[in-house]
Amino acid sequence: MTSAMEVNLQKKYTAEERDAIFEAAADACGTGDYDEADRLIRQMPIHPRWAKIIAEVMGKEFLLKRYNITHANEAYGEDWLNDQ
Repeated sequence: MTSAMEVNLQKKYTAEERDAIFEAAADACGTGDYDEADRLIRQMPIHPRWAKIIAEVMGKEFLLKRYNITHANEAYGEDWLNDQ
């Protein structure tokens, strides 16, 4: 099952949008589509410290391809990854 929901790794989500994503991810898990559930959950902004750890351990390209870092950008500034 593939969701029609667009994945945007730079978006800030409203509470309603977050709820819809979590519901869609739960539905995907319920049908055994764990890849889709993972894809949906990864678009949610991660905690800034977690983003920094991922960038340090896995590299900034890995981080940028897989996670929404809008909260990290707000916390550290838009150019924080230039130091990685």
